[in-house]
Amino acid sequence: MLSICIPVYNFSVVSLVKNLHQQAINEKINFEIIVVDDFSTSAEKFENREIQNLQNVQYFELEKNIGRSRIRNFLCEKANFEFLLFLDCDSKIPDSFFIKRYLVDIQPNRVIYGGRNYEIIPPQNKNYFLRWKYGILRESKNAKERNIISHRSFTTNNFLIPKKVLKNVKFNENLEGYGHEDTLLGYELLKNRIEIFHIDNPATHIGLETAAEFLQKTQNGVKNLNIIAEMYQNETQIFQDIKLLRYFRIVKKLRLKIFVKFLFKIFVKKIEKNLISEKPSLVLFDFFKLGILCDL
Repeated sequence: MLSICIPVYNFSVVSLVKNLHQQAINEKINFEIIVVDDFSTSAEKFENREIQNLQNVQYFELEKNIGRSRIRNFLCEKANFEFLLFLDCDSKIPDSFFIKRYLVDIQPNRVIYGGRNYEIIPPQNKNYFLRWKYGILRESKNAKERNIISHRSFTTNNFLIPKKVLKNVKFNENLEGYGHEDTLLGYELLKNRIEIFHIDNPATHIGLETAAEFLQKTQNGVKNLNIIAEMYQNETQIFQDIKLLRYFRIVKKLRLKIFVKFLFKIFVKKIEKNLISEKPSLVLFDFFKLGILCDL
């Protein structure tokens, strides 16, 4: 029936796994939980070994870091059941009906995305404001909003997919590190005419990065986006789907790439100063990403 797949890096999943384990038992389904540690370096790695004592739980520790795409493909290969539920390790399940909601909408050729939300109360530490504000304003959308253009709103923090679909489409392992492996999977699902159905079943993102960490990850994400642009340079659809690529094409068409790059070089330090402040501007954050892309 259901394989719950959780890739882990430097985060404790004990509470998350115990919660999911109990919910799956309550639903009286055949299930397994597979947790793969991607060569963590923090103390949480030793804490997570506790979950091996739970029935139907498999726990693996990799001997080197293989990245976000490869580890998800690895989890797919390890899974024994026909449906796979992927969750990010820094997720919190808000109630005891999380598994039940997914089971209601399962279909053989359908991908289901549950959504993502954030704690309503802002973080006390200003270093986390940028990631929290971006999450609240850009990522927290209800199912009605997400279903308008379903593949554009798809991310991989919390989704259910038939194993046969993922084995066919797979995560693209040319993308390394953080960023846009979910964008590319959503686009490939669209090309393969696989339905992405959105429901209101969010997982709360509790593993906020500091602004400095988020900016570093964002830079890597833009590099991955540049790889995607080169891979699909003749496919108009993907440039329409991804807002940053859409703006980048406009900049190039208007012959403004050098000008944007020039402005970025001049103001990048001031932009970064704003983004790590208590009042980060998401408009400046968008320009930060565009500037990096023009600079590549």
